[in-house]
Amino acid sequence: MRRLVVNADDFGLTDGICRGIVYAMDHGVVRATTAMTRPPGAADRIRTYAGALSGRMGVHFQLTGGHPPCLPPGEVPTLVTPEGVFARKRMDIEEVSADELRREWRAQLEFMRSRGVEPSHMDTHHHVHKRPDVFPVYLEFARELGIPARATNPDMAAALRAAGVPCADAFITHFFGEDLSPERFLDLVAAAFADLPDTAVVELMCHPGHSDAELSAITAYSAAREREIAVLTSAEVRRGLGKMGIAVAGMEAVAAK
Repeated sequence: MRRLVVNADDFGLTDGICRGIVYAMDHGVVRATTAMTRPPGAADRIRTYAGALSGRMGVHFQLTGGHPPCLPPGEVPTLVTPEGVFARKRMDIEEVSADELRREWRAQLEFMRSRGVEPSHMDTHHHVHKRPDVFPVYLEFARELGIPARATNPDMAAALRAAGVPCADAFITHFFGEDLSPERFLDLVAAAFADLPDTAVVELMCHPGHSDAELSAITAYSAAREREIAVLTSAEVRRGLGKMGIAVAGMEAVAAK
């Protein structure tokens, strides 16, 4: 049986995003999420949902987003801007110190654990682990934790598997932006599975959330998150996956590979 893991990024960013992700889990095909620790209010949001999402919440390691680090900025100078916060985007990051990154991500991990969550899987905000100065630390954490880690391309997947880290057979990153429809969702899934064996597991990244003033104030990707919810909870998507012989699964399907 071919299996699809629909994994929602950005849990913890706002109350509306948290509610939207949980709704998409309860009423749709989303089966996993990864949580950010650095946004204001993230601690309370993670703690509130820790029990309900046990085994389904991973860590969304941050090095971007414009938020302050977990450690004092003076302790991680290569990770922050002169204002003492992470850069907004991946391309704005200067070369980072592996030791500083290692200590900061350790602090983010312990932050989650202190709020009642043992992460079930891991990835990064804005795919920052695609950077060559970041990926070795990402690999270290994945190997140490022994949990599934997101691979954004075949070379990354090969490196993770060589280190004994489970990852999906393919990753869908394009369910994002303007073309948010059941048809587009199903087309992306069909294309990802086209050349894979019947035992394959594919991860699809999504960003559902309830759009509100809090979200609109910090990102332009706000109303589109409501459209994602509509697709992810639609009967058309469930019927389409069934016709293709694809089962929706959680990260345990990746862990078992």
